[in-house]
Amino acid sequence: MRRHKTLRFLLFFLLLPLCLSAQQVPVAPTRVVGARDNRKEDEVATLFQSIRSGQKLAHLSRIQNRDILEEQICTVSLTGTPNSIPRDPDLFVIYKTSHPDLPSPELNRVATFDALHPKSKHEYPRYGVAVWRTKEPQTGDTAYWVGVHLYWSAPVEFFDYHFTDGIYD
Repeated sequence: MRRHKTLRFLLFFLLLPLCLSAQQVPVAPTRVVGARDNRKEDEVATLFQSIRSGQKLAHLSRIQNRDILEEQICTVSLTGTPNSIPRDPDLFVIYKTSHPDLPSPELNRVATFDALHPKSKHEYPRYGVAVWRTKEPQTGDTAYWVGVHLYWSAPVEFFDYHFTDGIYD
């Protein structure tokens, strides 16, 4: 019995410095998990269409819910870096802003994209928008990660996904 008390006492004094030093380690600010913001998505989509109409470009159909786009924007909002997602800068853009209702160079670039070859003028007739609201860890201010992606027509996308997926790997 006495031996167990001695071991506990010894263990307590051996672990005490570790516990005290662990309390002194500064904790880095953590990212707050944000949420998808449907209202801001609608604002960005309206802005996207107004940019296109101002340039006299064809109206594109909006894809309301695109899971992969939403997942990518959610991931970027958690990691804080959009560099990990491969993309074509003319067809897909991710940017961070505090005012998603205002035009940005990134949104302008993707909204004004029109295929250069006359035969492929309507190659990308659809687009998707995802907006993720987050809090800045340092300041607590609200920021938005915005993603806009141009998509092929549904039949072309279906054919490409189901019949040619992996053919070029």
